[in-house]
Amino acid sequence: MEMSAKDLVRVTIEAASEGAPHEWSTGGHFSVPASFLDATGLRQHLEDDGRLTIPAGFLPVSARYGEQLRLHCAFTETPPISARLPFSYQRVPVPLRTIVARVVSRVRRRSLATNEGFPAWPLDLSADLLLDLACEEGRQEEIGRTPVILTHDLDTREGLQNWVQIFLDLEEAVGARSTGFVVPCAWPLDLHLLDQARSRGHEIGVHGYDHSNQTAFLDSRRRIERLEAARELIEKFEVRGYRSPSLLRTRGLMSDLSRYYSYESSITTAGGILPVPSRGCASARPFRVEGITELPLSLPPEAGLCFIGFRPHEIFELWVSCAEQIAASGGVVVLLTHCEERFSGNSETREAYRLFLDYVASSSSFEWSTPARVLEREIV
Repeated sequence: MEMSAKDLVRVTIEAASEGAPHEWSTGGHFSVPASFLDATGLRQHLEDDGRLTIPAGFLPVSARYGEQLRLHCAFTETPPISARLPFSYQRVPVPLRTIVARVVSRVRRRSLATNEGFPAWPLDLSADLLLDLACEEGRQEEIGRTPVILTHDLDTREGLQNWVQIFLDLEEAVGARSTGFVVPCAWPLDLHLLDQARSRGHEIGVHGYDHSNQTAFLDSRRRIERLEAARELIEKFEVRGYRSPSLLRTRGLMSDLSRYYSYESSITTAGGILPVPSRGCASARPFRVEGITELPLSLPPEAGLCFIGFRPHEIFELWVSCAEQIAASGGVVVLLTHCEERFSGNSETREAYRLFLDYVASSSSFEWSTPARVLEREIV
């Protein structure tokens, strides 16, 4: 059941049986392997315009279709330019990096508008559809309210300070707690700030080594040396999770991470803008890969949205739309933001974040959660 990009067929679910695990998919757009359509007999229910009807009495299929699709574009095995430089890209002045990121991202936005790639942006749940077609019972009764996990990548001193001094109050006001992923070896960490966050019920995660974007692409021996450098931080703050800088991830990285962490959270659900377009797992559900639990980033991160020119109200509206689709599908909402002034640290973008917090807190469909709580659930 190996598949290539050419093997994927874009379909719109015209109808699904009421009460079936995949009922949520009705009206949605998905990419499914041509081999799946042929093996299951669904090819005969596919119209020329891409409309697909899942007939009543459709028998569960092998979960391997969904599992393979989930990993089809999950990794970034080719190092980006930032990882191939003879020096850390962090030495490039922030204003120059921001200009470059905006130019590249806005060029890519035009291709995103066609919604042709896989996974499709801003949300693609194709793997979850295939996995539900392998189920005999529904999911919503098992899961109940949809977990919402708030995470921040704290790439700088400024980010860490703003997280503790500004964002924690916003989150605690609605009963939420977040996870802050800190860079262990780029600058001396303010352990007092980390202690404050922990004492208030928030979690600490590790965000790479020095944010030079190289760790994922090193040989295992050198990668282990970098992972070992965070051991003191891991032990002091009972760290359980890791996120790779710029969301760059390889199978080798995943395998090595399993020695140190309970979960990893660098694979996006729908790929999108940076660092590599159209890369993701097409799933909003935790899963096991290379010996570690992956907690997919299911909402579009705000940094990429800012780069492509989204206004704060557009960011909020997109988050709400995606969160509602994820809730219907039985997934987990995982949001990544940055606390620096140039991202969510400014008052305008932070307002979009606050509005999303209020939206979740006022909805009966969601509940605040943390990676630790989600890990306690059964992983598919």
